[in-house]
Amino acid sequence: MPARRLALSATLAIVAAASLLPAAAQAAPAEKFPKGFMWGVAGSGFQTEMGGGAQNSDQGSDWWAWVRDQKNISSGHVSGDLPENGPGGWGTAFDQDIKLARGLGMNTWRMGVEWSRIFPTSTAAVANGKTITAADLQALDALADQDAVARYRKIITSARATGMKPFVTLSHFTLPLWIHDPIAVRDSLDGRGADDPLPADLPARAGWLTDTTATEFRKYAAYMGWKFGDLVDWWAPLNEPMVVAVGGYVNVPGAYASWFPPGANSYAAARKAIETMVAANAAAYDELRANDRTDADRDRRATRVGLVHNMIHFVPSDPKKPADVKSTRNAEQIFNRTFPNAVINGFLDRNVNGKVEAGEKDPSMAGKADFLGVNYYFRGRITGLGTSLSTNIGLLDFLPSVTYRWALNPNGPPCPTTCSDFGNEIDIAGFGSVLRQAATYKRPLLVTENGIADASDSKRPKFLVQSLHQVYRQAARRSKSAPVIGWLHWSLTDNFEWSAGYTPRFGLYSYDPKSLERTARPSADLVRRIVTGNRIPGPLVERWVR
Repeated sequence: MPARRLALSATLAIVAAASLLPAAAQAAPAEKFPKGFMWGVAGSGFQTEMGGGAQNSDQGSDWWAWVRDQKNISSGHVSGDLPENGPGGWGTAFDQDIKLARGLGMNTWRMGVEWSRIFPTSTAAVANGKTITAADLQALDALADQDAVARYRKIITSARATGMKPFVTLSHFTLPLWIHDPIAVRDSLDGRGADDPLPADLPARAGWLTDTTATEFRKYAAYMGWKFGDLVDWWAPLNEPMVVAVGGYVNVPGAYASWFPPGANSYAAARKAIETMVAANAAAYDELRANDRTDADRDRRATRVGLVHNMIHFVPSDPKKPADVKSTRNAEQIFNRTFPNAVINGFLDRNVNGKVEAGEKDPSMAGKADFLGVNYYFRGRITGLGTSLSTNIGLLDFLPSVTYRWALNPNGPPCPTTCSDFGNEIDIAGFGSVLRQAATYKRPLLVTENGIADASDSKRPKFLVQSLHQVYRQAARRSKSAPVIGWLHWSLTDNFEWSAGYTPRFGLYSYDPKSLERTARPSADLVRRIVTGNRIPGPLVERWVR
């Protein structure tokens, strides 16, 4: 038999023998993502822009005032770390970060624009009509900081030049100080009962507790669409509005507290903040669609405006206790569903009791999200109480456990399984669960944030592969109403993690706060392998999924 035929026969014999092996013994196939899948990194302005000198700082933000307030620092509500020690993206560092992201194979650059940089002073003098006219836009242009406008255009243009499509968030937790004085609001709510009504004498600059903020946000969104529409097609008016509502207005010491500004514990304030943000989202959606008419990506769609929504996988603390099981559904309804119900279905559950009642359906609020951005990080365990804690929030009949012992909470409860450096419980299967929840809204799904605080990079590789496996499984459903269109990693570099400062490290790259030099963690190369191949390679599936 000729050598070639011998080789062919041997090959066929090996293939045949392999087919008879048990399934577990066969190599796992690669898990391929859809063509055109959006791969990217996500970041926000306040968390990444400052550092590298005072010239890069933004002192006009409510968070700038919040994290340096001595009462907040002494009480432990904030870490004492300061944003001006950040990775310096406002200076020249943005250019190297964009190149690093592109070097990983990324095709999408999610960034935040700081409202306080664009408009460092109030825009209240511009007409308050529901329609922003051409004259209004010119008036807003006269008020805008043109140096900031030029810098943001330079950053976005730099991303485009590498082949990445920009995705811009208008408000990533921050508000300008001229519309929100968090210290004054904190002090006005201090000492009031959690279920008390809002005081009649709230400070004038009350942020999301006043309708004025939605009015001014409309102007800001209109201006951004008009000024940046030639460069940007992907927009998110708000980042994680339910995190803002809970973190800013539902802080229970010893139980759950994020201490976002204004650090209150007021259920009425949380309700009002949600209502104002729903109105702001609707206004911004309309203005972005009206003022961004340029198809910058050349994909036949000039504008996509979506909701970036944090979702938690809630589970009962004790699956055998009916109260825990019932309250788990309530927690999901409050945190995971309240906001998308409002902006997609037009159902704003004002008293948060899970029932559609008179005045709670508003068609003008519906359909205000072209896609649903899902941010997923961890599991929440729910202990039912059997009765509601609030007349303002009817479904609040539970206590959640979402954070365990970690560096800044050394006296917290021990982690029940495996936790991140941030004290959050890792729940990979829960990611698949929330993606299925999100798919019920029948919008394209974009994972706008997914990552883990892991300074040692010991947990991140397994976490990322297993998380992307959940994304792959959902994408493989090939849903026509809710296709999975992309995954964005939080984050490219370590950054300022709000009240927790610099202790949690989410970056694929660390950085030196003095030189701003970036250093890749090993997981960066793993991400590069996945992204550049548009697939999870079989050996990684074999190692961490099977």
